[in-house]
Amino acid sequence: MNRSESVAIYLFWLNTRAQIPEPSLSEVRDELRSVLTSNRFRHSPRLRRLLRYLCTSSLADEGEQVSEYTIALDVLGKAEDFKEGKDAIVRVEVHRLRKRLAEFYDDEGRAHRVRIVIPTGKYVPQFKLMENENGNGAISEPEPPAFQTHVIEALQPKSDNAPRQLLTMAGDSIFARWPRFGLRTLLVAAVIIAVGLSAFEFRRAEERPLESFWNPVLSSTGDILLCIGNRSGGRSHSAFDATGSASLNLKEFHTADSQMVHVADAAALARFAGVMQARGKRYRIVSQSEATYADLRSSPVVLIGLLNNDWTKRLVGLRFTAERIGPGKVLIRDHSNPSRADWFIDYYKPVLEISKDYALVLRATDPKTEQIVVAAGGMSVFGTLAAAEFLTNSNEFRKLAASAPKGWANKNLEVVLSTDVIRGNAGPPTVVATHFW
Repeated sequence: MNRSESVAIYLFWLNTRAQIPEPSLSEVRDELRSVLTSNRFRHSPRLRRLLRYLCTSSLADEGEQVSEYTIALDVLGKAEDFKEGKDAIVRVEVHRLRKRLAEFYDDEGRAHRVRIVIPTGKYVPQFKLMENENGNGAISEPEPPAFQTHVIEALQPKSDNAPRQLLTMAGDSIFARWPRFGLRTLLVAAVIIAVGLSAFEFRRAEERPLESFWNPVLSSTGDILLCIGNRSGGRSHSAFDATGSASLNLKEFHTADSQMVHVADAAALARFAGVMQARGKRYRIVSQSEATYADLRSSPVVLIGLLNNDWTKRLVGLRFTAERIGPGKVLIRDHSNPSRADWFIDYYKPVLEISKDYALVLRATDPKTEQIVVAAGGMSVFGTLAAAEFLTNSNEFRKLAASAPKGWANKNLEVVLSTDVIRGNAGPPTVVATHFW
């Protein structure tokens, strides 16, 4: 076999090798969840936290921002004066993680179709899709042709004109020597590869902003607290509402305001729980009556509801706030423009005449609890539904990302949303105001 034939065949092998598809985002998330809940990782909280941090950063296209310093601060809890040259803790932990992953895929994950690999000397994981079984129950990557060594030698430059000669030889061999049906196959494969890669990259680009929003929450090692508003929220509590009272009988307990949530708030809760489950994140659901200050200090929290969730009002008091300005009348106040009064709703208006609702969305580190807080609540339930859709639908969230300032993913943010209400049904959310800091 001469040099030109070797080069042509090797180039064709590389082309067909590229047809192996990349794992989808859902497959990567499923694999990450399997690894984190495996016996190898279940009792290693630090390695679990490190792996989740590296993978979620990569999926959010923030892998280039990950360094020894960011890992030390975000994962290992080091102080801001951490010096990579004096402390090798990050390199040690990443080495342990590589070793643990190798052990996992040699044992529990031997037959897994997707594999997570952290290359030596790097902190950005690779997600590999293994394709064919080797007969022993394991899955392996395809091997290059047996003539690989000869081809590599052929690819070595022999003169200044080597690149031009290489392209000429490869072109002559493929187009002059390859059978016609082989050429058609090659062209069709090239088109399929291009379309497939474009679709994959489009899907990643589509979901990336939403991933960036949730990354600070999902990178936490603890359970996420989902705190939902109820009927007792927003007004003084009576002893009758105390669910732990020994004086309550079962009927009173079932009908207590502290035990009742609106179906629209429950639908919003389901959307956020779905976000957690899809990313392999554990969560705990409590009502605003049950949640304690200690709960909110122990983990990131998602607050559902605005006027009916006391914790939203206690923890959220920034540029935009909800104010009761009269009996049944509620206004979202913009403290940068306090005279503005069009984000308004009247609770005494017939429901079928309600044509517009507004909602507040927040993601910030709360100075009181020192935890990440995500809040999503409407002036009524229609706004809460719109806020939940906004934070769980990548197509809707892209509307914010398109106009957000550079580096927004690392900032605190407030968003005011509006939604059209048609005969008691909420429409899609619309961003009407934003604040980043």
